[in-house]
Amino acid sequence: MPPLTPPYDIRCPLHGSIPFDEGERQVIDHAYVQRLRHIRQLGFADLVYPGATHTRFNHALGVMHLAGRIFDRIVDTAPAALDAQYDAHELATCRRLVRLAGLLHDLGHGPFSHAFEPLLPPRARLPMPVDWYAAPLPAAKASHEDYSIALIHALSQGDAGLLAPEDAQDIASLIDRKVRPSERLRALGRAGAPPIHPLLKQIISGEIDADRMDYLRRDAHFAGVSYGVFDLDRLIQSLSCVATPEGWVMALDGAAIFTYEHFIMARFHMAMQVYLHKTLLPFEHFLHRAVQEGEIAFALDGTLENFLDAREDTIQAQLYAARHKRWSGRIVARRPPSRLILLHTLPDAALRAAVPQALREAGVEYFHIRERRTVSNLGRPESSGDAPIFVTETLLGRARLQRLEEVSDLLERYNRTFEIDALYCEHEQLKRGREVVARVLGLGSERTATAGESPAGR
Repeated sequence: MPPLTPPYDIRCPLHGSIPFDEGERQVIDHAYVQRLRHIRQLGFADLVYPGATHTRFNHALGVMHLAGRIFDRIVDTAPAALDAQYDAHELATCRRLVRLAGLLHDLGHGPFSHAFEPLLPPRARLPMPVDWYAAPLPAAKASHEDYSIALIHALSQGDAGLLAPEDAQDIASLIDRKVRPSERLRALGRAGAPPIHPLLKQIISGEIDADRMDYLRRDAHFAGVSYGVFDLDRLIQSLSCVATPEGWVMALDGAAIFTYEHFIMARFHMAMQVYLHKTLLPFEHFLHRAVQEGEIAFALDGTLENFLDAREDTIQAQLYAARHKRWSGRIVARRPPSRLILLHTLPDAALRAAVPQALREAGVEYFHIRERRTVSNLGRPESSGDAPIFVTETLLGRARLQRLEEVSDLLERYNRTFEIDALYCEHEQLKRGREVVARVLGLGSERTATAGESPAGR
């Protein structure tokens, strides 16, 4: 009998030891995954939070680890139900798929993470596996998810492919809702067994998923803030699963509802205080302008070979070389503009239109930044096709199931779209800009410095 392959191990500042096997090691070592070492998780965040230089590679390993932990916990809490439907080999296959999906879920991120999303090419230029999709893909600009799917597909091609074609499709189906699972995954289990795909997808891209669990804790840790801290171990320990007509879905112990709500609050506070920080958003604007005006050369032609060169070190070198130019110079010298006003705090649409119009007429050059975020999609129309999460409770000795959105009062409060709609100008024009805004809003000059500001936007 050949000796067993020894497990490998990576040390993580959040999770301690992250073990992985030989098959996972080969995927980790592939150039597509190693490229993530050169993509920072939070883009320009280190301009405000100097410790936030961690990478998508760190995060990918953490999500792989947590996906395995979540799967193991769910299997442990429902052994009789799952063992009656799936054999040990089938459950091991599911565990391998969720871990690899966690590792590969962010494969398609470009330099500075979300900052480069508007600069991606049309989807039609990418080598997309069109036969994986349940419906034809519409013509649109590519997203980082599209690049992730194209790269995962490439990992299954050729004699040296690291993934079996069915595995690659199933991994992609856990990341992108548009990708359907393979016939193999849909056929897992004994005759009549509920499909397990909805549960696996929730572990990777659901309401209580490994991705959010890792990035909140990791981003808070490296940014040096406490906003993203929640009880990770308790949240995982509270998870189980229940069977529905559509398949197995995630369930949360009713005693842990406050743990889940703390998780929701962490997502909101990290968005407001870190991801949408008023100083960071303008640097993304500067980067877009530097590309659009030809200060730096960046072009993705849709080929995966070209995408391998889309690293932050290559962009940073160009920014430094062009530091004498308008937009590149602002990034290199870390010269943020001043925020004039938060338009979304104004009471009506007429005022929101009048302010920029008055600035234009006064010759005050400004730029407009608008960001929209949701903290949760549960119960929202756009998530109608997603599998639900149930809360399990015991009432008078009888088990009761309720949808999570029906139980959590805090979720109801946060289950909406939050918007940052702001106007910025150069610091040299701030005084004049404030005078114009004050005139439109009918404010005295002593109040113009905070016109339109709110605590969440500071």
